[in-house]
Amino acid sequence: MAASQTPETQIAELRQQVAHHAYRYYALDDPEIPDKAYDQLFRQLQSLELANPHLITPDSPTQRIGTAPLDEFDQVEHGVPMLSLRDAMNEEEAMSFVDTVAKELGLPEESLELSGEPKYDGLAIGARYTRGVLVSAVTRGDGFVGEDVTAQVKTIRNIPLRLPEPIDLEVRGEVVMFKRDFDIVNALQEASGEKKFVNPRNAASGSIRQLDPRVTATRRLTFMAYGAVSPDGSTPLGASTQVELIEGLRRLRFTISPIATKVTGKAGIRALFAQIGAGRADLPFEIDGVVFKLNDFAAQARLGWNNRTPRFAIAYKYPAEEKTTTVNQIVVQIGRTGACTPVAKVEPVFVGGVTVSSITLHNLDQIRLKDIRVGDSVVVRRAGDVIPEIVRTVTELRQIDAVAFEMPTSCPVCASPIHQAEGAADHYCTGNLKCPDQRLYRLAHFASRLAMNIDGLGEQTVKALLDSELVTMPSDFFCLDAASVSRLPGFAEVSASNLVSAIGSSVAPELHRFIFALGIEDVGEKTSKDLATVFGSWKEFRNATPEALGRVHGIGPVTVQSVIDFFADPVLGQEADKLAVIVMPREAKKASGGALTGLSLVLTGTLPTMSREQAQAMIEAAGGKVSGSVSKKTHAVVAGEAAGSKLEKATALGVAIWDEARLIAECKAGTA
Repeated sequence: MAASQTPETQIAELRQQVAHHAYRYYALDDPEIPDKAYDQLFRQLQSLELANPHLITPDSPTQRIGTAPLDEFDQVEHGVPMLSLRDAMNEEEAMSFVDTVAKELGLPEESLELSGEPKYDGLAIGARYTRGVLVSAVTRGDGFVGEDVTAQVKTIRNIPLRLPEPIDLEVRGEVVMFKRDFDIVNALQEASGEKKFVNPRNAASGSIRQLDPRVTATRRLTFMAYGAVSPDGSTPLGASTQVELIEGLRRLRFTISPIATKVTGKAGIRALFAQIGAGRADLPFEIDGVVFKLNDFAAQARLGWNNRTPRFAIAYKYPAEEKTTTVNQIVVQIGRTGACTPVAKVEPVFVGGVTVSSITLHNLDQIRLKDIRVGDSVVVRRAGDVIPEIVRTVTELRQIDAVAFEMPTSCPVCASPIHQAEGAADHYCTGNLKCPDQRLYRLAHFASRLAMNIDGLGEQTVKALLDSELVTMPSDFFCLDAASVSRLPGFAEVSASNLVSAIGSSVAPELHRFIFALGIEDVGEKTSKDLATVFGSWKEFRNATPEALGRVHGIGPVTVQSVIDFFADPVLGQEADKLAVIVMPREAKKASGGALTGLSLVLTGTLPTMSREQAQAMIEAAGGKVSGSVSKKTHAVVAGEAAGSKLEKATALGVAIWDEARLIAECKAGTA
């Protein structure tokens, strides 16, 4: 580098060199220079930037690490929805997908061209570039709104901070942790006395959601790109096919799986699925299937979307790993509402990346259906690679002394009678708040995020308060003082004061939060919002008759009876009234009188200017309800681009079809 060069020129050249060698090392795993030489270039760049701080830019390689921790993640709306794929769990479903696509396109299945690439097991991310510079990164979230994790994603070494072309583009892919890096990270966790990660997927997801990007930077993450969208809606990178798009992303220096390829028809799908499956254990990253998409973008557009999934693509999943173990014991756990859930305690077995020792059996009917007995050998898997389940009992290995399970007649925790309603599958402890387990879970639920949202009052703290007899009912939270709390294990003067302050700050909650916090059986978050919207105040809800409750859209006789029984209970009803006086829930804006009052609408497809959430909020503000399915009771279906089967069903049933403009006009009609 010439000494006569200006600092600007020197920094620009060094950035180009460092970025090039980082790409060779982190993206291609094919370095051109030794690590020591790379470190010298990096330090030289750092020194020049420190001497010329006015020349430091966000896309410099030196700016990947060092951002201060965030207080929380901001919510960001996706410009183009980032939705999920439909799963094919077996060959029959995958071949049915091919038949459907071929029929709709009017082509023989053997001529269908599809792209095939691994289905990465990580966290989906959209990385946005403006004039070639990385400006933001957002998680998938619910498909419409995700979390802003820009600072965290910038620490991933193989993701470009600046593209070789000054283009506007959102690149979509998966943040994963390679198997080799997972072992290294877990070794470091163990050495520092920290808890080890369960599997690479959880490690990747948890690392991106670290509020401190400096922690994320230590987790050796990798970004695997698989798609892109253009802000203006044009075809990304001028590609006409998925394979061309992948090659375009490779040209922009994104890491692409070397086994992303093109296949033809059913035979091609079978061959690639088998090929990748045979080598799955040897891949450097975890996968749980293969994604197949129509290769041609024009054909993709013809098929469009079905609500939240594309009709032109499918994720063909590999069967979940199965292992055999032994049922040592079946115990009964008591939940927040008193539900008695049998749980199998099995000989610990490593399956699907985790060690499983407890498996929920749901209810007595399920135990009898699978004929599970204590002492039995059973086949275990993780449903969807997440929830452990017993697939079947190996009856041919059953010992003569295997014991059939019977639900106890009294609660194992409080000895109250266990009741099963006629025709119901579940059993319930009748102890209510007299049952220690119910009390613990009810109190923790009362303080939870979607309920009263009391910071610092999690299950462990609630248990400590119960054990010390500082609380027995939710209303006792509001009588706590810092001096008493500070004597609990893990608390000191400041933390105790913070907890008491957080409890005090929770008063005057929104009405729907307070209703949800009470823990009424069958009354979840959505039902709580519906009740608050209809009745408007605690007094009106508290005095509602069964007939009035039954008129609330979406609330059936079971939920009505649950509300009536809750308030009729001498302990629960009295506690609810006491809490209402203490916390004084705010009145809700009643939906009555809106242009859509009492009407049910269904949303499908992508609207021109509004997100799904915005459209739903507009409908609810006008007194209407949004349903997920079309029926004869549906007043109208609001259809956007790529509307699918819901539009077809509405047409068949003669239900009115609205576009976005009609929806806006109808909602405004009641305000004119």
